[in-house]
Amino acid sequence: MEFTILLMDDEAEILGLLSRALQNEGHQVITACDGKKGVKKFQTHNPDLVITDVKMPFKNGLDVLREIRQLNSEIDIIILTGHSDEATAIECLRNGAYDYLTKPLEDMEVFFSAVDRALSKRQQSLEKNKLIRQLAEMSVSDPLTELYNYRQLQLFLDEEIDRSQRYGRVFSVFMIDIDHFKSVNDIFGHPFGDYVLKQMAILCCNIFRKTDHVCRYGGEEFFILLPETPRQEAVVPGQRLVDTLQKYIFNCDGQQTQITISLGGACFPEHAIKKIELVSLADQALYTAKKTGRNKMVFYTTG
Repeated sequence: MEFTILLMDDEAEILGLLSRALQNEGHQVITACDGKKGVKKFQTHNPDLVITDVKMPFKNGLDVLREIRQLNSEIDIIILTGHSDEATAIECLRNGAYDYLTKPLEDMEVFFSAVDRALSKRQQSLEKNKLIRQLAEMSVSDPLTELYNYRQLQLFLDEEIDRSQRYGRVFSVFMIDIDHFKSVNDIFGHPFGDYVLKQMAILCCNIFRKTDHVCRYGGEEFFILLPETPRQEAVVPGQRLVDTLQKYIFNCDGQQTQITISLGGACFPEHAIKKIELVSLADQALYTAKKTGRNKMVFYTTG
């Protein structure tokens, strides 16, 4: 793995020597001849490791350390110091430096060992952060369609009900079901059925606004929450989705088919003020759409 290392030293000979040595190890090296320029390059290049001399013009190594710590607490810093500067180096360690090495660097193996340890720690941190992000995404998204999942939908509904009650707003919801989806799986196979679900997710995201929450409810059912959208406005994208799916050809690996959808809608607070009831009424409207011929949108009506 190639890492980016920021190297700061006001001695051109040492800067060139260490820069070439690190590049020969396969790393990208950014150099700075003083602390002030070094901090600017840190902000620009976001390196994986910083190696800095203690005594530099404009901004010394300790000041560089403190400033970088304020900008990013995860990046390790190795301090280079002359024998007479060990007290300062110890102060740097107290302020969070990863290690310090004394100049002249008579044994480069010691230098490379310190760099390797710091970069190994950095790689473990990057892998850990990547895993945390993946777990966070898995907790809110459906792995097949990459839409929000059922769990996240419940949170969206709770938040939108609370916000709408507080500020006197309205919102609409849609429950969507792919008509005769079992036949798609039976005729074309489950991989093609998965393709249909993924394409359906893409079409929904393209038709509805970025501020709307498009979720996979389960199986071939989808759920869409439209914040601050009354019924008369919600029917526009809802009908557009029905019309789009009626004409759309699903084509994958030499197989193709067309599908239709049934869509049931309900509004807050016009139809319900509680989450369970609102979802239930949208489901009832969906049932009505299916019962009366499918391939249509039906909004819940009282009576």
